[in-house]
Amino acid sequence: MKNRKLGNYLLYAIGEIILVVIGILIAVSLNNWNASRKEQNKLYNIYNIVAADLKNDIKEIDKMQFFYDQVKPLFNKILKDSVKAVDYAFNPQYTYIMIGFPEITFNKRGYSQLTAFNTDKFQDSLPTQIIEFYTERLREIKIDDDMRAEDIKENYSHFKNNYAWWSDVISLKPNKDFIEYALNDPDYKNRIATTHFMAYQVFLPELKTFKKQAETILSQIEERVPNEN
Repeated sequence: MKNRKLGNYLLYAIGEIILVVIGILIAVSLNNWNASRKEQNKLYNIYNIVAADLKNDIKEIDKMQFFYDQVKPLFNKILKDSVKAVDYAFNPQYTYIMIGFPEITFNKRGYSQLTAFNTDKFQDSLPTQIIEFYTERLREIKIDDDMRAEDIKENYSHFKNNYAWWSDVISLKPNKDFIEYALNDPDYKNRIATTHFMAYQVFLPELKTFKKQAETILSQIEERVPNEN
């Protein structure tokens, strides 16, 4: 009788232990699931920031492209020797296209958050793809943009330090000596050709590559992040 009671007690105790263990396992599983869901939501939030950054960057690239589309005919006329003295006298853009340029700044908030976020736990190649995209494209664009800026800076310093007509030109005053230089000195056309090359053959193609790859990443983000609407 005592052995039966002891056996029943042991079975009861074991049953209680099993229930406790199951409860603990369920609690741990729920905690892990909640933690995983929170981490996933953090990643989704970073994706959304990256998407917003890329959309703004694409708008800035479009503005840059629009600017260079507008001044391209000016470059072409100079390079084809079809600009007249009156054009230089009354259109300062013919001078400014090689001493000034629009700047562009890329949004990197999402990129910075993604590089600081531990994505190893996710079976998703997109974070690595985004980081590699930013690392490579921003590096290449910076190299080309620095070359573009250095070219403009060198032109600016050259004119300022070597020509008396410079003060008139930057004050939007027609100057016959500058017009003579622009029409007949090969140095002017060489500088225009270099500025044209830096913009249209070096810098803009890099921006187009950035835009194309950014649009691909945006599509992938849209596929992954749940639509809240």
